[in-house]
Amino acid sequence: MNVGIIGVGNIGSMILEALYNKEYEFNIINRTRSKLKKYEKLENVNICKSIEEVYEKSKFIFVAVKPQHIDKVFKELSELEEKENYIISTAAGKELEEVIEKTHKNNVIRIMPTIISKIGKGVTAVAFNETIDKNIKKDIIDLMKPLGKVIELEEEKFDAFTILNSSGPAFVSFILESFIEGAINIGLHAETAKEIVLKTFEGSIKFLEKENIELAELKYKVSSPGGVTIKGLYELEQKGVKGAIMKSIYESYLKSKSL
Repeated sequence: MNVGIIGVGNIGSMILEALYNKEYEFNIINRTRSKLKKYEKLENVNICKSIEEVYEKSKFIFVAVKPQHIDKVFKELSELEEKENYIISTAAGKELEEVIEKTHKNNVIRIMPTIISKIGKGVTAVAFNETIDKNIKKDIIDLMKPLGKVIELEEEKFDAFTILNSSGPAFVSFILESFIEGAINIGLHAETAKEIVLKTFEGSIKFLEKENIELAELKYKVSSPGGVTIKGLYELEQKGVKGAIMKSIYESYLKSKSL
């Protein structure tokens, strides 16, 4: 299978490195040529000289360039004759209809990966143009499985997905940081606090998955009547922490919709 990648910045390099194996032939290009050097010695990676070369040699073509350069890439693609290959756009805020209009191509797919897809633990949303048949859909989903879980999602839900998925790691980091700094405040060293907090969050998630219980049930399992846990939970409720988190997600969603 021949896979093209236009742009090997943060997203493009993540896709290349996650998908890389000897079964695929990769055709890549990047505006800043220095970013291509680390891939030059890989035997099944071809450094292309033009977008046209990537397009002609590849069946599946990821477009992963920065927002300020995306329209230029779309224009170049629009000047190429449509063939049996597929444009996979990672551009946030660029709906299928716009990509189709600007590239003059019908075989268009939109995806939304996340930074944690780099370790195969992310969730990638995918929306297909109606021209894509079910066999090609399966091929594309199979192709992207090294990124983690792949879900087909209605395009109108992409903004909500982006907040939970792409912005989510930043929110999680903020909450983890709050726990760590709280632990430092009560006498733990920073590295010790970080280790405990990260393992506690990881273990809690795995416990919820394995036991298949509701979040509230876990909360009640560790809250004794009049104990220290319920005291802390009461304080969180008093300070409106849950509402603040919900509001931050909503405000981020509104911002995403406005772009």
